[in-house]
Amino acid sequence: MEKTPKEFKDAIKLIALFQTVLELMDSLKGTKLYRQKIKNQINALEKTIETTVFTPLKQLDDTNEDLFTHIQGNIEMLMDMTTDELSQLKVVLEEAREEE
Repeated sequence: MEKTPKEFKDAIKLIALFQTVLELMDSLKGTKLYRQKIKNQINALEKTIETTVFTPLKQLDDTNEDLFTHIQGNIEMLMDMTTDELSQLKVVLEEAREEE
């Protein structure tokens, strides 16, 4: 069965979100929020996500290195944003889409 363009886009978004979640979980390590129960849950989730994401991510990198690099750059941009910038992002995107 061949994947539709929408399914492919959704899969790329999911991979990007999983990667972002992994990076955010790493940023919690060593903080007061990172308690033993949360630590165990995060470690289990991290392993599951890495297992789920590793193969498609590797395939994406092998298939289209520019797309992979672009996605990784966008993830890093999101990670560097403040909460105020994140809340403004939707408005900015909606305005940009209206201009198209």
